[in-house]
Amino acid sequence: MRRQQKNGAKFVWVASVAVWLAGCGGVQIGDVPTPKNAPAQAGLVISRYLNGGYHGTINDTLNDRIVVYQWDYTQGVSLLALLMLDDLVDDVDLAEVVRVAAERYDESNKIRPDGGDVPIDYAGSMSYAILMYSELTEDKRFRDQALEIARYFHEDAPRTPDGLIGYHSDPKRGRIWVDALFMIAPLITRAGVILEDDAYLDDVVDQLFGYSAKLRDEQIGLYHQGWNWHGEGASPGYWGRANGWMALALVEVLDALPKDYERREEVLSLFRDFMDRVEFFQGPGGMWHQLIDQQFGDSYEETSCTGMFVYAMCKGVNKAWLDDTYLETIDRAHSGLSRMISVTGNISNVCPGTSTQSSEQGYLDKRPQTNNAHGTGPVMLALYGLLAIEEEVGP
Repeated sequence: MRRQQKNGAKFVWVASVAVWLAGCGGVQIGDVPTPKNAPAQAGLVISRYLNGGYHGTINDTLNDRIVVYQWDYTQGVSLLALLMLDDLVDDVDLAEVVRVAAERYDESNKIRPDGGDVPIDYAGSMSYAILMYSELTEDKRFRDQALEIARYFHEDAPRTPDGLIGYHSDPKRGRIWVDALFMIAPLITRAGVILEDDAYLDDVVDQLFGYSAKLRDEQIGLYHQGWNWHGEGASPGYWGRANGWMALALVEVLDALPKDYERREEVLSLFRDFMDRVEFFQGPGGMWHQLIDQQFGDSYEETSCTGMFVYAMCKGVNKAWLDDTYLETIDRAHSGLSRMISVTGNISNVCPGTSTQSSEQGYLDKRPQTNNAHGTGPVMLALYGLLAIEEEVGP
């Protein structure tokens, strides 16, 4: 069931870590950052993930050899990253990991639209990874379930009065948040391509621009997280991961849209303009911050949004959606991320789960954590992007 062609990239990280440690006498090993080496870092993080070393594992799995993590939107990102990294890994079948997880979720009746308070987060992110698995392998067992969830979002999910897919089941509240775009847009896009139904694609583009009209600041070019959560209008500040979710949504939608789709250029233009604004706010240490436009004080360097931006920029360069000038930005970001990945695989400076806040201080009060599940998938996506860049343009 694996894809047929592998390109032979190797993940040999032990030697480089040993060399690094040789010059770090007296430092606690868990605090030692990894060398700036994408293959080594990817091997380290993948190994720890496969051994259940991050938060959210399920004990009663169907396969004792393979650890499965909980049904959760953060794991949708991690499973997507594993599918992409599967092309670059020779010594472990990462697609099998996704297969076992999908079997476990299917047994638990998880792969369905809940229709409750949070169908967007869990069903959308996880089903997108499962649909991608079905498209990249010969295993189609879960394809129809994922397509049904896409149909639910397209046809039945609650919408605000102006037609935007709402976060809650009561559309009259008019609440949206930009995080949801990654949960819905790539899945609906892929489904539209599979079903050859442009109405799905049109719906996605309408969502992207409808959300942008409410949440994107015209002057700054960044996104507020939510709308109508604390009184009317946009939430304060420009939270890092909210903008990271938007970057993931755009890059995955672009990757799926047919080249002859008539509105594709609109999405590409939005992606390019957004990446230009994101690049402008890169911090001095290569990272992006908890509040992107604030690179001081309590607005710490934040790992999950940085991973998301790195992945989006790498994919943009590899697909020629962005020019090669972004390579310098990507390289600086890799330097920053390397400080956040320890030689034991700890991933630090991750903002925990964050609902829409009523003040900028509310975002700043979400202090960074180590190994929070919101950081694992974005870091793996970033490392995949960096490896793909190395393959395309050389180290």
